[in-house]
Amino acid sequence: MALRCSTNYDISISGNGNYIICRVDVPITKEIARDYSLDVDRLSREKNIKRFLFDLRRAPNIESTFDNYDYAYEDMPDMRLQRDVRSAVLVSPDDHSHDFPETVMRNAGYNVRLFTDLEAAVVWLEE
Repeated sequence: MALRCSTNYDISISGNGNYIICRVDVPITKEIARDYSLDVDRLSREKNIKRFLFDLRRAPNIESTFDNYDYAYEDMPDMRLQRDVRSAVLVSPDDHSHDFPETVMRNAGYNVRLFTDLEAAVVWLEE
């Protein structure tokens, strides 16, 4: 059951309560990423859950390299997103549009890791 919904994504808590799930259903722009990031962060603070699973298998990143860099180094700090969280990003095996964003987010100090296997992502989140 989704706790937070928009026409672009829905957010819920895993069955065991260990992590927040955000499933995005549209191509990702900075604006959409900003919206769901703020919603996930708000729920994380309310429920004290520091593990996130972003299911982006139906959501290729369509932003430019510059916009991805700017989002990681300017937008994320401006939104005051927590840095003490762990974010697993689940992508389709043939989608490499999230590779650069993962790199810049990690370089900017966020604990983000890409996965193509749901089970591996969940194991990493629950370590």
